[in-house]
Amino acid sequence: MKGVLFDLDGVFYVEQQLIDGGIDCLKWLNERQIPYRFVTNNTTMCRKDLTTKLSRLGLEVDEKEIMSANYAGVLLIDKQGFKRCRLVLRAAAKQDYPTNCLQKPDAIVIGDIGNRWDYDLLNELMNQVLEGAEIIALHKGRYHQGTSGLMLDSGAFVAALEHATGKQALVVGKPNQTFFELVSNTFSCNPNELMMVGDDLINDIGGANKMGMHTVLVQTGKYRKVLVEASSIQPQGCIPSIKELPAYIQNIII
Repeated sequence: MKGVLFDLDGVFYVEQQLIDGGIDCLKWLNERQIPYRFVTNNTTMCRKDLTTKLSRLGLEVDEKEIMSANYAGVLLIDKQGFKRCRLVLRAAAKQDYPTNCLQKPDAIVIGDIGNRWDYDLLNELMNQVLEGAEIIALHKGRYHQGTSGLMLDSGAFVAALEHATGKQALVVGKPNQTFFELVSNTFSCNPNELMMVGDDLINDIGGANKMGMHTVLVQTGKYRKVLVEASSIQPQGCIPSIKELPAYIQNIII
């Protein structure tokens, strides 16, 4: 194993609450010079703000170690040549993007906007898609872990637009293969020499399994035993929390 990919939300923290063992785990990896990256479908803030949030939680991370779905969206619209993008994003996340075009967009970038979703917004977006705009989904997560339980994620609203318009979204973040390739290319090894640690069966484990990575599911965040038992997607390892990862790595190396 030559490197580790970590999901953030649900692995290192939930909302503003740090999960025990995360800081010590990174220290353990640093001491052994095992490189790591953070791969997150977070679409609520730019990479700079995300780095600041992690620092406040006690996680000292370099901005370049983070590959977020929000930043991957910036790379995609540049590659595709979209000039008029409507940003259905929170204000902080929009800072990564050049402009926000509300009228006659050629693409609509969709991320997590929380409870700002309503019928009028969905109807307006539907009509813009029917007029020719592409749908760019920063991810298609079904739900995420909030302080009061599981909460609908932006993927549910993307699916509604796809169903209404008959147009498939371009998906940017996990479990998209291109996303994993982007971050894998920052290591000097093959994807099958990397480990992915996450709490999401579909986005973390499923996406990394397809890349040939060693996958580890943590029983924190959005983990639910009943969902794991019912799924065809299975990790190669499962641990109670990030706190147990150093011992797990030592066991598989031995």
